[in-house]
Amino acid sequence: MLAVNVTKDTASDRNVPVPAKTKSKKPEKSEDEIAVDSLMGEIEEDLRGEELSKLWKQYGNLVIGAGLAVVVAVAGWQLWRQNQDQQRVEAAQQYEAAVKLIQDGKLDDAMTAYASLAEKKGQVYAALAQLQKAALALQKTDVPGALAAYKVLADDEKADPLFRDLARVLRALHGLDTENPLELEASLKPLLDPSNAFSPSATELSALLANKQGDTPRAITIAEGLAKDANAPAGVRQRAEELAAVFKTGSVPTPVAPTPAPVAK
Repeated sequence: MLAVNVTKDTASDRNVPVPAKTKSKKPEKSEDEIAVDSLMGEIEEDLRGEELSKLWKQYGNLVIGAGLAVVVAVAGWQLWRQNQDQQRVEAAQQYEAAVKLIQDGKLDDAMTAYASLAEKKGQVYAALAQLQKAALALQKTDVPGALAAYKVLADDEKADPLFRDLARVLRALHGLDTENPLELEASLKPLLDPSNAFSPSATELSALLANKQGDTPRAITIAEGLAKDANAPAGVRQRAEELAAVFKTGSVPTPVAPTPAPVAK
């Protein structure tokens, strides 16, 4: 199962309500949190772990229906925040309903529900819904549909940059054999910065895409550089070393078809 590997941010920077800190016992997770927890765990298994685990750390404290994090002085501002919180609650409920549809085997209805939620751009649940749309499409072997969903999320300027980068990596991963390798590699270029959490995976995919373009020398250079990158996960370095060796032989095996992204259960 191919996977990818997610910069630490604060929940307040993402307009996600966070309950006031107290010394009382930590409350149990709500059903909404459990659903998101399950989804993120499954996506992490399908990807490569190291980046998405950071993504989960960022959103792991998401609390649906919590009170406003800050008491504001201006009533209009307070009302605006309350409205945003209510929208978040509604999105959580809609997402939970879609998860239930999957559990009941109603995949077409779930796809419709996720499509509706994904239209609410800028929300965490909208990004998750877009990922689930792609997951369902892959489950139906609808690769073009999945790639389209990933591209919509990657191009969504209102979405969290981490989700957008994740979508770029997934699109390149699942589009290796069908999409224009030059265009896919260009989409990964911003992720190659060492400070980007997806840099190792984007670099690995770039090596594969360079080889797809017939530029084997560059593919070898990229793979060898990644193999020597002390900041890359050990597994990625090992694969990069093996890729470089394979590229040098001039016989690159056909990649195993990626397992469809997970569907919440």
